[in-house]
Amino acid sequence: MERMSFPTPWRKWIRECVVRLRPEGLNVLMEAMVSRNLFIGYRIGESDPTSVSHLQFADDTLLMGARSWANVWALRAVLVLFETMSGLKVNFNKSMLVGVNIPDSWLVEAASALCCKVGKIPFLYVFLLGAIRCV
Repeated sequence: MERMSFPTPWRKWIRECVVRLRPEGLNVLMEAMVSRNLFIGYRIGESDPTSVSHLQFADDTLLMGARSWANVWALRAVLVLFETMSGLKVNFNKSMLVGVNIPDSWLVEAASALCCKVGKIPFLYVFLLGAIRCV
C-alpha cells in the first residue's frame, strides 16, 4: 500500500483492522461448527447445560470438546481453514492435545491425526469449589 501512495495513518488503520479480524475469524469458524453440530463442545451443568467449545486469550487459544473422531476431524478442518483465511500459520508442532479421563492410546491416535503432541495437565488434582472440607 505504501507503493500505491496510501497515507501512513490510513495504512496503519487498515492493518489494525485486519490484525483484529484474525482471532475473530477463528471464533466465527468454531461457532459455525458448533451451530451445525459438526463440533460438540464441553458441556457444563446438568439441568440447563452450557457448551464451551473454545476460549481465546491474547496469544493462546483453548479448543475443547467431547471425545469423538468427528470432533478431531472438525478441529483439523477449522484450523486448516483458519490458516488459509487469515494467512497465519498454526504451529501444530507446538500444539498439544490434552485429555481428561481419556485413554492415552486414543489421545496418541488423535494427536497423530492433528499433527500435534499429547500434553499433560500441569497439576495433580483439582479441589471442588464449595466442597465440604474436613479438618
